[in-house]
Amino acid sequence: MTKLLSANLLRLWKNNTFWCSLGVCVGLGALAALGEFRFQVGMGADLSLPEVAQAKALLEGQFFEYAAFIGILAAEFISLFIGTEYSDGAIRNKIVVGRSRLSIYFANLITGFAASLLCMAGYMLSCLAVGAPLLGWFTKPAPLLLCAIFGSVVMLAAFCAIFTFASMNCSKKSTSAVICLLGVFVLLFAAVYLNARLEAPEFISGYELSVGGEISQAVPEPNPHYLTGLEREVYQFLYDLLPTGQSLQYTTLGFTDPAKLMGLSALVAAVFSAAGAALFRRKDLK
Repeated sequence: MTKLLSANLLRLWKNNTFWCSLGVCVGLGALAALGEFRFQVGMGADLSLPEVAQAKALLEGQFFEYAAFIGILAAEFISLFIGTEYSDGAIRNKIVVGRSRLSIYFANLITGFAASLLCMAGYMLSCLAVGAPLLGWFTKPAPLLLCAIFGSVVMLAAFCAIFTFASMNCSKKSTSAVICLLGVFVLLFAAVYLNARLEAPEFISGYELSVGGEISQAVPEPNPHYLTGLEREVYQFLYDLLPTGQSLQYTTLGFTDPAKLMGLSALVAAVFSAAGAALFRRKDLK
């Protein structure tokens, strides 16, 4: 597998899609910090005062935004990178010269993960370089920040396992790209829906309009859409299981059980990697 990884890394170094993706991440990181700074100054905030920057926790708000889009970027890169191998006949040539299908599969999985990880790191370093002087330093506890960073890395591994599963078992580059990109958006919409249901308030209060035109608040009533009991546990489990659900939690630092999230991501990555490798071993490449 060492030779396969070396060949993949050489391809990665010459891959325009990778460098474009990395450039986009670096640019987004800088723009996120700069945009937040300009917004706060426009609102009249004096960020030269440390207590103002700390109260707003501005750097954290921008630093973890990569978690919201890194899955989309991984879907785009992995599907095109592996699809090019199919279209160029590289995978068939590797098998002809004696490389095992398992080593080919996992070499591509590792390469896709490494490339996505570099893009994620590019965003973080860029945001930190621009944001720290303008927005101040982190204000949240270090364990929370480290859990979010390491958790998002494991989440990224789950994303890459899913996209490698789809791309390695689809011989057409255009089809695999559509499947991966469409799939990640479906998962994202599902995560948003689950989050909306979980965030629904237990009580809702309407407003009554009196005859004189005065508005008075009505007595709060139970929300029929509020989740309770087993139904709430199922929704929460699905929200934690989906990599896109985790991405929303890491973006806002709204997670409460990082060990559970990382364990679920590791499980998703293991299941899709094993299933994808098993299917690829039986795939007809003729």
